[in-house]
Amino acid sequence: MERLGRYEIQSELGRGAMGTVFQARDPKIDRIVAIKTIALLGISPEEEQEYRERFFREAQAAGRLNHPGIVTIHDVGEEETTQAPYIVMEHISGQTLEKLAKGSEERLPQETTLDLVKQIAEALDYAHAQGIVHRDIKPANIIVTPEGRAKITDFGIAKLALTQLTMPGQMLGTPSYMSPEQMSGGSVDGRSDLFSLGVILYWLLTGEKPFPGDTTTSVTFKIAYTDPVPVSRLNSSLRTDFDYVVARVLAKDPARRYQRGKEFAEDLDEIRQGRTPRSRTGSLSRSESEVERTVIQRPLES
Repeated sequence: MERLGRYEIQSELGRGAMGTVFQARDPKIDRIVAIKTIALLGISPEEEQEYRERFFREAQAAGRLNHPGIVTIHDVGEEETTQAPYIVMEHISGQTLEKLAKGSEERLPQETTLDLVKQIAEALDYAHAQGIVHRDIKPANIIVTPEGRAKITDFGIAKLALTQLTMPGQMLGTPSYMSPEQMSGGSVDGRSDLFSLGVILYWLLTGEKPFPGDTTTSVTFKIAYTDPVPVSRLNSSLRTDFDYVVARVLAKDPARRYQRGKEFAEDLDEIRQGRTPRSRTGSLSRSESEVERTVIQRPLES
């Protein structure tokens, strides 16, 4: 493939279940972009048409997002011969958070972890205020630039990837970062994205997943019914304030989580500065206090 529409393909950047990502050049304005093609496989012509229409609607909505923590969508189109849709995005120099964390022999510095998660929380707060939920927040969908700026990618298409292209009885990708309400097929809003971000925070702080398991069934059961081991028990350098913040963002009931990314970001900032999270110093509601007691005082699992 040498071109997609007017875009000149330069190299392949990656390949996954949904399709392929290319680096390309827009000759009209001499700009380097990233293009993600969408593979429409195993669905009927009627489903394909419905998917294509929804794809353009979702991409149009996400294209209105303008935030330094979100990869900008420039354009959408269809491949001439196959009619497969593609999305043209801002090209970001850097690596995914997944590669960054796994490529380090030790855990990322605590300061770096808190800064990156705070940036992501602020970007999510902006998107949620526009009525847009990502639905697939995970380290592979976070790009970290050489300057340390975190940018969320795949806004506008993650929702479609998790619905239209999932075959009956199967789940696209790993369920490790999904919220309980996603697992149960319930109503999903911005608080689901915050739960997923909480899983990322837990992993970065401890090197472990909060809901480990060898099978999808075991992971989904733990997400729905079990509380994770407090992070301070896995990383002795962490204060109990970390347990409080992680417990709150990973609450099973969305009503007991942080309600906005801004609230989560503010508490992370307090921790970075060595202070007790502001939501903890205020008058906690009964439900919030219960979250704290449940996770912090819960006996360590054998």
